[in-house]
Amino acid sequence: MYPRLNFGLFTVTAYSLFTAIALAAAVIGSYIYARRRGFKAADSLWMLLGMGLSVFIGARLLNVLVNYGWYVKDPLRIFSLDDKGFSLYGGVILAVLSGLLISRARRIPLLKFADTVTPFTGIAIALMRVGCFLNGCCFGKETSLPWGVKFPPYSPAHIYQISQNPFGAFSVPPVHPTQIYELIAALIGTALAFYIIRGSGRKQHNGHPAWADGTAFLAFGIFFSAFRWFNMQFRVLPYSDAVLNIWYPLLYAAIIIVCGWLLLNPKR
Repeated sequence: MYPRLNFGLFTVTAYSLFTAIALAAAVIGSYIYARRRGFKAADSLWMLLGMGLSVFIGARLLNVLVNYGWYVKDPLRIFSLDDKGFSLYGGVILAVLSGLLISRARRIPLLKFADTVTPFTGIAIALMRVGCFLNGCCFGKETSLPWGVKFPPYSPAHIYQISQNPFGAFSVPPVHPTQIYELIAALIGTALAFYIIRGSGRKQHNGHPAWADGTAFLAFGIFFSAFRWFNMQFRVLPYSDAVLNIWYPLLYAAIIIVCGWLLLNPKR
């Protein structure tokens, strides 16, 4: 666990650093890939700029919704520029909505562009989870499995364990490395997206593409949402039981259903 990284004359938080690296990887990688796939430079920049800004706004808005008690105590936290208080799926959802608006305004094929940015979104998520792991946040429940991770004494995971058992101050049980689970899932989703995109360039015997535009994006959405739902069983969430047991499962189920319906709809 290395929540702060020292680079000689300056120190940065691991989460902030890897969030910045993730953003750069997503934007630069998506732009280069978009140009390779035939999108105009101006169209690519407009889409990436709008969607990139929407990620931060949407991530904060969803965090306010599911963790409103924290913000009621200090409403100015809503406008804080630190690295706390963001929910990934809020950013993804608002980015999709902003991409829809921009694509219509500039007549950009939305589903093809969504496919284009999907692999780099997966890479960005994986990089952010490296930051989470180094920071010690987003930790899992206690486990006896051989790959369980022991965070340092009085780390966020250990403080949570003490809150559940005061005698836990004298030991540090291993926990599920849920950050690493999600990192692996994001990379698998990235590989799946690239595979589908490569297949979309091939033609079937009837001359139609092997994969329709949007397939990579929708498949990633189904796979990763299903994994996040599964991973909730092992993670300690900083939210209430209502959020844990109701709202997030409903969100994941809705995404899976909508993406599945679109995936099976040949007229999308």
